[in-house]
Amino acid sequence: MKRLLLVVLLCVACGREEHESTATIPSNPPPMRTSTAPPFSTPVVPHVAAKSTPQKCAGDGSYEQAVDCFRITTGFHFTLDKVSGEMSRPAQGLESVHFKAPDGAAWTGEAKHQGVVWSRNGTHDMSPPELTNEIWQRTTMVLDPQKKEGSPQLGGVETVGGEPSNHYHFTNANSGEANDVWVSTSDGRIVKWKKGKSVLEIH
Repeated sequence: MKRLLLVVLLCVACGREEHESTATIPSNPPPMRTSTAPPFSTPVVPHVAAKSTPQKCAGDGSYEQAVDCFRITTGFHFTLDKVSGEMSRPAQGLESVHFKAPDGAAWTGEAKHQGVVWSRNGTHDMSPPELTNEIWQRTTMVLDPQKKEGSPQLGGVETVGGEPSNHYHFTNANSGEANDVWVSTSDGRIVKWKKGKSVLEIH
């Protein structure tokens, strides 16, 4: 009798344990929730184009930006039709040009309130030759004419003074004069400008 009672108690205990275990572990667990947050990514930093300053051109090789650099530059050394000199611009409107003429005379032109004042070998000259006016215009300002083509035409990349340069060509719509301009691909400054037969090289 005791043995039968013991067997019954064991069966009841096993049944209760099985019931508890099945009650605590669901047969069909709910699916795991996944995060809806976007995956981690590297933040996108916007590209900021470099800006040209009077001390340094930061052009993109285009004709337009090269002209802008020329207009604000603090200065450069130049050769215009075999005449070598220097243009300096400490501030807009305070340009000065120094060069040595083919006859050996040293010329200096300075922007003043009354206009450009020229000195020959250190002495003020009231009637400088036409050469001085041509050099002043070509080195201190950009006379950017209306173009027959509408805009400068890029012909390709050529090496000028050891620098790869974009070669632009256009025709002055008023005079019919051909212009060729070479713009450095490294910093975007003008390195050479051929206007008709006259050649300006900037160093």
